[in-house]
Amino acid sequence: MKYKKPIRGRIEFAEYKETGVPCYNNYPMIEALPEIMDAFEAAKKIKVFKEFNPEELKLSSSKRKHCVEQLLTYLIPLNKHLEVEAKFSIFIRRGYLSRNITNNDHTRRMRNAILSLKRPEIAELERQENDVPLPTSSALGIIGISGAGKSTGITRILDIYPQVIIHEKYEEKQLVWVKIDCPVTGTIKQLCLSFIKEIGELMGGIDYNEYKDYKTDELINVMSALALEHHLGVLVIDEIQYLHEHASGGAAIMLNFFNTLINTIGVPIVLIGTPKARRLFTKEFRNIKRLTAQGSVEWDRLMETDNDWKTLISHLWKQQWTLKKAELTPEIEHALYYESQGIPDLVVKIFKESQKRVIGTSELLTASVIHSVAQDQFRILQPPLDALRSGDKKEMEKYLDIFMSYDPATLITPEEKRMYEETYEINLEEALYEQEQDNQLQEIINWLMDAGFSAEVARSSTNKTKLADLNQWKRAAYQAALNYKPEEEELVVERTTKSSAKDSNIKKSQRKYKPNSLFPVLSMKEKEKNATLYELIRRAGYIQNVKSSLGL
Repeated sequence: MKYKKPIRGRIEFAEYKETGVPCYNNYPMIEALPEIMDAFEAAKKIKVFKEFNPEELKLSSSKRKHCVEQLLTYLIPLNKHLEVEAKFSIFIRRGYLSRNITNNDHTRRMRNAILSLKRPEIAELERQENDVPLPTSSALGIIGISGAGKSTGITRILDIYPQVIIHEKYEEKQLVWVKIDCPVTGTIKQLCLSFIKEIGELMGGIDYNEYKDYKTDELINVMSALALEHHLGVLVIDEIQYLHEHASGGAAIMLNFFNTLINTIGVPIVLIGTPKARRLFTKEFRNIKRLTAQGSVEWDRLMETDNDWKTLISHLWKQQWTLKKAELTPEIEHALYYESQGIPDLVVKIFKESQKRVIGTSELLTASVIHSVAQDQFRILQPPLDALRSGDKKEMEKYLDIFMSYDPATLITPEEKRMYEETYEINLEEALYEQEQDNQLQEIINWLMDAGFSAEVARSSTNKTKLADLNQWKRAAYQAALNYKPEEEELVVERTTKSSAKDSNIKKSQRKYKPNSLFPVLSMKEKEKNATLYELIRRAGYIQNVKSSLGL
């Protein structure tokens, strides 16, 4: 197996501190963690850059080009970094609330969790009888484009915490965090083996070779036991897009794997992936009840109007090793954005290479230099960047590593919303919401039919159980489909036939002018830049031609 060496942290001896949060008192594994920080303190811990040293300008041009390479290690804290740090700070501590080493809670939790892996029905009875604490763990999903800085940011956040804490008083070692990359083979077996290998190298006492021939379900049990034994605080799994259903043995094994870690063992997990992993979050992972307890994070490229973009550029611009200091003009700023499309990793590399080009020659950064360097040295990236510049959804979907999302509602300007509400009494946001509800209804119907239910049962069960939350709606519809009785449906139809007949003419009239979806209309707006939204919606049939209807 190809093995990528995970990042490693520091080892510390426990020093117990007041947390300032009453519910964390008398939990040694929480009190030994670093103090809870506000946003300003977190930013200072996360950042990786130093003040520019003017003395380096006295170096030769060849040596100054070496100095420019320092930019690759810089990390400027942005709002996403602070958002993730705040979520991480909460869930790593909450994960330890059911694992207190000062009393019998942890022992009972460990015994019950191990029993759950072998005899879940007995474990549940024992849990109720002995009042075993329920796991307090949750999960955090992070989906972000390549180059946004999500993996580097998580690494810096992990660095705030020691990796291993030695509790001499309790004769325990606390493994605070482990970060591993999902193997490119995409199997849970290889993921478990990577975890076991890492635990063995960190904590000792494990012969990795003993487990190579184990089956996947056996490895899951071993992994779970190790996580419990070493008081694992959080497991971070990066590159989750590599996890494949078919390679892992199917969705059931994947769900069992993550449910075991979070709900049975009680280990919080962070799942990080590119937009290609979205199918996993929307298809399998959303069924894990604790996956969204801390919410998810979408780590997209920066927009040119974002404060984060301004922050990034203003800090970078101070790092000039050219003899002539260029002013950050709107033209230069736009050139950097145009060529990078707001991808932080790319803007740093373009800025770096642009400096290297002028050092020893003109010694002055300009917009034309930035454009020239980007087109020459990053030519291979131009097709995906052109797709982002075009705004064409079909083109952008060819490059899922850098295309984050597509929200039709964002195509509607506030002026258009106001105009349609005042002039035509059309609430475009409500229309989009209704369309989304229709799409969800059809999704659940198709899902039930895929599960083997007839179209009649699927449609009836879905319509009867409508809920705001899609996951809850799915569960309710599935249960209704299981309990479906044709005779009850006939009574419902009979009761509603008379009332529905009364307004059938109105409904027919509405159907005549209402198209199937607003989404194609909004997609058309992207293609027809010069067409007004009114014209596109009128063409689609949302606005009735009164004269034509009256025969005038």
